[in-house]
Amino acid sequence: MMKRIFSRKTAILMLVLTLVCTAISYGADGIAQSDLNTPYRAGYIEGYIKEIDSETITIERYEGGVYKILLPTTAALQIDGQQAKRIDFKPGMEVYAEIKGRSIQYMDSFSTQNLGYIKPGSKMRTGTIKFIDRNQITINTPMGKDETYYISPATVALKKGQNVPLSVLYIGDRVKLYFDNITTDIISRISIEGDSIKIEDLYKGKIVTVDELENAIFLENVKVLSEGKWEDIKGGLRISYSSDFPVYIEGYEIPANNLKYYKGKEIYAAIKDFFGEAKIERLVVKGAYETTYSDKIKDINWFSENLELANNRNIAFNDGTIIIKSNRIVDKYSLNSKSDGFFIANGKGKGLVADVIYIYNEDINNTNIGQNNIYAGRLDEIVEYSVKLKNPFLVSKHQWEGFEDAKELYYDNDTFIYDLEEDKLITSKEFYTKRYAVDEDSEYAKDRNLRDWYGYMYTDGDRISVIGVQEKLDSLLRQRMTIGTVESIIDNNLVGKEITIREAKDWSSRHEKWIPKEMSLKVNLNKAIIIKQDKLITYQDLEVGDSLYIIRDDYKGKVIIVKE
Repeated sequence: MMKRIFSRKTAILMLVLTLVCTAISYGADGIAQSDLNTPYRAGYIEGYIKEIDSETITIERYEGGVYKILLPTTAALQIDGQQAKRIDFKPGMEVYAEIKGRSIQYMDSFSTQNLGYIKPGSKMRTGTIKFIDRNQITINTPMGKDETYYISPATVALKKGQNVPLSVLYIGDRVKLYFDNITTDIISRISIEGDSIKIEDLYKGKIVTVDELENAIFLENVKVLSEGKWEDIKGGLRISYSSDFPVYIEGYEIPANNLKYYKGKEIYAAIKDFFGEAKIERLVVKGAYETTYSDKIKDINWFSENLELANNRNIAFNDGTIIIKSNRIVDKYSLNSKSDGFFIANGKGKGLVADVIYIYNEDINNTNIGQNNIYAGRLDEIVEYSVKLKNPFLVSKHQWEGFEDAKELYYDNDTFIYDLEEDKLITSKEFYTKRYAVDEDSEYAKDRNLRDWYGYMYTDGDRISVIGVQEKLDSLLRQRMTIGTVESIIDNNLVGKEITIREAKDWSSRHEKWIPKEMSLKVNLNKAIIIKQDKLITYQDLEVGDSLYIIRDDYKGKVIIVKE
């Protein structure tokens, strides 16, 4: 009898050991891992190529550990920002790869093969932009270290493979910085991550179950933040997450693998789109009582980590607070007094703590790298490469401000000049030789009843990037500044070119803040100039999800700026 019992125990023990050993050995080749810190759960890997064959690639992470990962033919591959082939990747090269499931979806590298030799543009740093001050950029690296580098007139910025102005940079962008030699701090090239960095939605829901094997959380009673209020989503929701994503409760960070212990708790989750799949970027476990405010930050006490709203409410914040600005996750030091926002706080009485701070503020310029302005006014004098405005108006603090002194601006052959009356582009030569250039005081003009034209000008400093010209000046008093996100785009015989804007907010000069609208807003683009990356684009170039800064006369759009 004793022998039988011993044999059964031995068999069970051997079975357990076999399963454990199998799991460990299975994890050694990198195709599947029980370790919660694997790149499969993180969704990306950075390090050095050790081997590459027709189906897989073996990568040694910077932090240590070697992983053999499937590299399908459908993976997007780049080297130095250019499309590449599998054969172009060599052992010893440093790579960054994004993973979905058990396969690489995207991978890039730079061209140095001999790590002892630094070719121009070969030193690289990756990180998230934490601070921008004119020619200075501070990034937070994957190792959690803040590093500061500098831009010069020769620094090139790339996004989605296209050359873009440095003014498109935002705090919260994930970037790769390239340098011409190993000792310099001057950036030669900046590669900006695409739209996958953007926060798509903010959810609230109750945890039902946590699937640690598939890195997914199941929620019920789910709501999404829309137009400044919570809206119900029918049915439950399954959302993926990475094992190393931040989870907080009342300012304390907890490991993601401890989420299973919070079953039944409500959470707030900031969601981004990861290769077409919703994925949690940040998560906060909700406290006891929720209070929401839409207000302006009056003052910030950095010592006590408290902010005072315009309504005199005091709300604490901490490292766990989800702070969203320009649709990006930013840290607490990106908060500024006078910013408008939506605040979700928990607690009671005076002990309120912010779980979520959603900053509304958008401006013409993302940071002080940009020097863009919008002018409107009478084209009093047009000569070759120069325009003089009479009684010009300038957008200042989201409203038109008039000036008595004339303003001279400059254009060139690369300036986009658009005739809003004829709905067509014109050349710089046509601009100063044809009907747009009028001397009202001349007998010729008086005899023919010719009048000065008017224009909306988008400038970089005093250089005109885009100008839309028309015969009469609109009533600027009726116009308002609006920010929001493109919900739909149509073009039909009834209304022409029209967009619907969700999360729309109008600037109130009286209250000096952005005031959310309670419903979506429609804007007509038939007589508008649309600008993206300092260039004139058409309504067909707009995409659902684009963030816009709009100057409009009620339904009629006048100037539309696409924010990256």
